[in-house]
Amino acid sequence: MALLDPPVIVPDISAAALLSDISVLRLGPDHDCRLTTVPLQDGIEVMSWKGSFEQPLEIALCDDSDRIHFTYPLQGNCRCWFEGGVGGHEHIVRINEGSINYGPDRRGRFSQQGAFESVTVMVRPDIFNTWLDEVDPSLRQALAAGRCFAEGHRGAELHATAHALSQALHPARTRLLGEPARHRLWLQAQGLAMVGLFLEGRGGKPCTCDSTHADWKLLQQARDRLLADLSRAPTLAELAGNTGLSVLRLKRGFRQMFGASVYGLFQQERMHDARRRLRGGHLSVMRVASDLGYTNASHFAAAFRKQFGVNPAEVKRGG
Repeated sequence: MALLDPPVIVPDISAAALLSDISVLRLGPDHDCRLTTVPLQDGIEVMSWKGSFEQPLEIALCDDSDRIHFTYPLQGNCRCWFEGGVGGHEHIVRINEGSINYGPDRRGRFSQQGAFESVTVMVRPDIFNTWLDEVDPSLRQALAAGRCFAEGHRGAELHATAHALSQALHPARTRLLGEPARHRLWLQAQGLAMVGLFLEGRGGKPCTCDSTHADWKLLQQARDRLLADLSRAPTLAELAGNTGLSVLRLKRGFRQMFGASVYGLFQQERMHDARRRLRGGHLSVMRVASDLGYTNASHFAAAFRKQFGVNPAEVKRGG
């Protein structure tokens, strides 16, 4: 009875490190692996992952890419597990079945063996947010939670688009067949088309999400800590340390839950507090500015005008 080959385990690496240099995998001669990434426009890239692994390969990866991943496997399957258990179980990324994955700062393990090929379009969330009118509520909710895995995306047109992209990203094959290299605008158009086909083919497919109610409670705690003293804003590192959230998750969560950046929310609340104090009529503009951490009255007045469109002295006179 033949013994099973032990897996090759790649310890914790970051997605950013892998995307910039595949040598961080430190694979032996029995593994043939190529990773090609091409920018399509600011905040959008297309990536081709192609390899053949004689032994099982298991990669522990932290997703610090800050991208929503639209992945279509063209050859082979991949098993993946996410820290916290997205949906409470492992996922199998199957050949000819695309998936949408988003989990900023999430840790996971990816395992595969044999020949594998996939193409992924990676989109920065703020760019994707401009397309939200085209997104179904289930996917929108999972992406907003920052823990999304949506699978089961199929279709002949999606397959053809992914295949064409993958082929174009391997110049050696293009030269072998005597085909001209694809223009950057062609790559951009096909990459956006692939995302569009994912969204068109959603058809109410379920999304799994492991963002728990505890995440939102931690964000509420961070908000309370932020606004506890409007004369001094804590640093992002301090807020993250107090809640156990990463800085990236903290920033993303504030925009999702409160509709503003961390310091944008702090400034809004500080100016609203200033207006309440001025309307009381008992404090001078300089006193209010000083109480709220301003050493320069003109800087306070400029911030107040930016928020409300009037000078603080006018609010004080109006009572």
